[in-house]
Amino acid sequence: MHDQSNLLAKLKQEAAELQTKIDEKRVELVSIQELETHVNLKSRELVTLQANIDRLHENAVAGISLFRPMPIPPNIPRQKTLILDLNGVLCKIERSATAFRQAKDLGWPVLGSRITWVVLRSGLREFLEQVLELFCVIIWTSRTERNTELVLEALESAGCLPPGVKSG
Repeated sequence: MHDQSNLLAKLKQEAAELQTKIDEKRVELVSIQELETHVNLKSRELVTLQANIDRLHENAVAGISLFRPMPIPPNIPRQKTLILDLNGVLCKIERSATAFRQAKDLGWPVLGSRITWVVLRSGLREFLEQVLELFCVIIWTSRTERNTELVLEALESAGCLPPGVKSG
């Protein structure tokens, strides 16, 4: 009887081990099925993307653009835009007395206070007169708004910019 109970215990242990292996295989099977589902979804996405690429290529070959420019409203003048950098292109903002003296020695127009000077490029007034007639001019700068306003006021007082030019 003792041998039968040992045999029964051993069989129960083997059955439990087999059940554990079966459960592990079920988990693996579910993971594989989930992976197959994911792969199928990605495959369909790739097919759709390839179809879109093919359509874009066909349109490009046919000369059709999907990216049409927005029409310009009739009340806006059709001028080209010219973007100019304030500091370094139109003028130079200096804080040293040496730079101030050098600019004066070169005959460059210098505006400003005892702390900051705006050194104008030679021919700036004439240049801006011409480009303001031909282009929609945007003056770009990395300076703060307060400092930009001071420089724009200096350029305005020198006759380089029309009155009322503001940063923003």
